[in-house]
Amino acid sequence: MPPQGIKFSKLDITNGQLLEKKYVNLASATLGSSVEECSDEFFAEAINLLKPEKPIRDAGRFTERGAWYDGWESRRHNPAFDWVVIKLGYTGYITGFNIDTSHFNGNHAPITNVEVCYSENNLIHSDDIEWTEVLPKSTLGPSSEHYFEIPMTQQKVSHVRLNIYPDGGVARFRVYGVVSAKWPSDPTTPIDLAFIGNEARIVTCSDQHYAKVENILLPGRGVDMSDGWETKRSRQKNHTDWVIVKLGSPGYLEYVEIDTAFYIGNYPESASLEACYSKSSIPGEITEWTQILVRSMLGPHKQHFFKLSSNDKKFSHVRLIIYPDGGIKRLRIIGRQKYSPDNSDNSFLLLNKFNDSPVLSHIIIAQPLTYESYAPYGHIIQSFGEPHAITNSMTTVAHNIRVTPANQGTARKYNNIAPVINIRQNDIISKKKNNEDAQFISKAVPNLSLYRCLPVKTLPFKVKLLERHLYSSQAFIPMCGGTKVQSYLIVVCLSDHDGKPDLKTLKSFLCSSSQGINYYPGVWHHPMIALDETTNFVCLTHESGVPNQDCEEISISSHNIEIKINNLHNVK
Repeated sequence: MPPQGIKFSKLDITNGQLLEKKYVNLASATLGSSVEECSDEFFAEAINLLKPEKPIRDAGRFTERGAWYDGWESRRHNPAFDWVVIKLGYTGYITGFNIDTSHFNGNHAPITNVEVCYSENNLIHSDDIEWTEVLPKSTLGPSSEHYFEIPMTQQKVSHVRLNIYPDGGVARFRVYGVVSAKWPSDPTTPIDLAFIGNEARIVTCSDQHYAKVENILLPGRGVDMSDGWETKRSRQKNHTDWVIVKLGSPGYLEYVEIDTAFYIGNYPESASLEACYSKSSIPGEITEWTQILVRSMLGPHKQHFFKLSSNDKKFSHVRLIIYPDGGIKRLRIIGRQKYSPDNSDNSFLLLNKFNDSPVLSHIIIAQPLTYESYAPYGHIIQSFGEPHAITNSMTTVAHNIRVTPANQGTARKYNNIAPVINIRQNDIISKKKNNEDAQFISKAVPNLSLYRCLPVKTLPFKVKLLERHLYSSQAFIPMCGGTKVQSYLIVVCLSDHDGKPDLKTLKSFLCSSSQGINYYPGVWHHPMIALDETTNFVCLTHESGVPNQDCEEISISSHNIEIKINNLHNVK
């Protein structure tokens, strides 16, 4: 008999799947869940419990310890019980579980119970932590899914402990609930209001034939087409598909990111966006929708950024419409919980010339680094997933870079990923108009160096100067192995007709630690800005040793330019 006071229900598959659709699996590896500690994983590792995909069976596969299983399996003859402590990807409130023993038959765990706790720290088994049992001892059968529903926990939960008696195997462990978001203290901070970690959720959609529509709210860019949203092919003229997202918090919306990563022959031709304010979970038929993005063209395997209209109106729901059908990997809706007219415009409309006297401080929002947005300033140095095999003449669809097999088929070579430019290959005599002020420009040679950059201490970051290398490209590649560095910041600007910074073109990009950057000759930029901790960058440029020819600096501190970083989750 279960302990008195602990209520739970065992659900059939139909009702269990309804539970799965209604709530978030807080124990998914996709959300960053992890195994903190485990009593025993002799036959199969406990981390398999957190895989988002369904378990598989490979009957002929063996390891040095026995038959291979896609799950967690402990050794036999345990006199007590086995357990695993899981840190949830997001703190939240729990209302159910799916304890799946698929493919474990004769070696499955026969009995289980579940305990929970809240801690801001990582846990070890010996810690003096008070665990609360929320699912009493319950019977498990072989090779089947077991859905359990419990009353929603009153307290937030950060960790879950799955116990099995006495030992055996479990394929997957799903923990269903709702996220408890950590909202920024400043409600005018830009944040992704359509992120699952900020309590956003899908309320309805037209079609999800190939993959779950909830995937579009996940962090990161996924691994292939399986973890996005793809609708079936339409055969009717003027067909559209759509999805409605209830934002994690009502807010004032500024821009959208529509990512078609890995959708190359099946991306939508275009998309539009509508929004409304409703106190209902699903807006009613008479709800008035406002178009905030006109129908806009999409491309394959790309991140698309669009500025939204009606920024001064508060919305609770958005409706993404795709034409006519296809696949979307992620949807980000960047907005603020509180309206802030001073911060709603991140352009330099008031700074028409470099010598203009600024009237206000100007906030620049750092954008994610993409090929399209960075193209005027240089090239990105990075690898990227291509969802098909490499041939000797393959050219990437999204980036127009030739990729060839290398090293006896064990590597991919991204050819000419960024140009190395040296205008001073020989000594140059430069003359201005009327042959006056002749200048001797010295020959430059390659300089491969390393910059060790200290992290900034405060944000927003104030831009006080820009520099440029008029005669050479300059590449920076982060070296982040073994560090906690996830991102860094760059600031770039083109020149006006006088060679001064054209502040209307000034942009800031938030770069992943897996991305390097290359500046074109003459592009104004701020020195590298480390964020998380001290960061090493390999740098390649050409220098002559004449300081004013190798690098030109100019102060822009009087323009009161600040770089602000969104409280986002997808720069990894």
